[in-house]
Amino acid sequence: MGIFDGCLLACDIDGTLVSGELLPERNVERIEYFVSEGGAFSLSTGRTAAAVSMITEKIKNIAPSVLSNGCVLYDFKKGAPIFQKCLPDNSLGMVSDVLEKCGIGIELHAADRIFVPRRSAASDLHESYERMTAEFVGMCEIPRNDINKVIYFIEDEGQFGLLEKLSRQYRNACTFYRTCSFIDGVKQNYFEQIPNGVSKADTLNRLCGILGVKKGGFFAIGDYYNDLPMLQAADIGAVPEDAPDDVKAAADRIVCGARYGAVADFIDYLKEEFTIWTDKLN
Repeated sequence: MGIFDGCLLACDIDGTLVSGELLPERNVERIEYFVSEGGAFSLSTGRTAAAVSMITEKIKNIAPSVLSNGCVLYDFKKGAPIFQKCLPDNSLGMVSDVLEKCGIGIELHAADRIFVPRRSAASDLHESYERMTAEFVGMCEIPRNDINKVIYFIEDEGQFGLLEKLSRQYRNACTFYRTCSFIDGVKQNYFEQIPNGVSKADTLNRLCGILGVKKGGFFAIGDYYNDLPMLQAADIGAVPEDAPDDVKAAADRIVCGARYGAVADFIDYLKEEFTIWTDKLN
């Protein structure tokens, strides 16, 4: 028996597992150790299955994973979703409104496909950074009942106000929020649209039931506000040291920055402390 039998480690990607395009080798090595000791390693990310090839090429035996911030539970071995929640068809009127009134790039995410009805420098950069191949299509070609998430690429702060205004009529059907990433050290701002009632935490709870995760055996690591629910739901949660202070406040453990192997640090901590934690829980 391994020391992590019956345990699940849920891991955010950007700013946690990777820093920019760097996936530290020590993260890969310690994840392999965690799995060899009986643990299940799962991604928990805003990315889609089409945007994680840089991870799946280097890390094997990835358990079913939470994608699109909880909209999809995806089985990489089968290459198909186990569960997904899609945006209501009428809420995609927001996309048409933005195409008409705001000249920004837009991505529509399905479980393993990306559709782009309008490109921009920011959307091209995002596509390149996540190493995905998007389909440049018109709205009439998009399978409207399969869309989990929409990303609107902000080019200046003033566009947030217009998008907030346009989104008001759709907020009874879906949720909108601001997100960002840092690509080559430059902050990229996004406005995202997802179905109501989804989060990383809710879908991870579903996954814990599927995998039969034992009491005290759910671990999570993430660096940003969309990770807060899963950090709060986890039995042990960790945050990289360069995360915002109010995100760090939700963690049981602060680890090194993503560039230096935050996930490896967390697994080393779990190896040393897991027996103590389980004794406390029991």
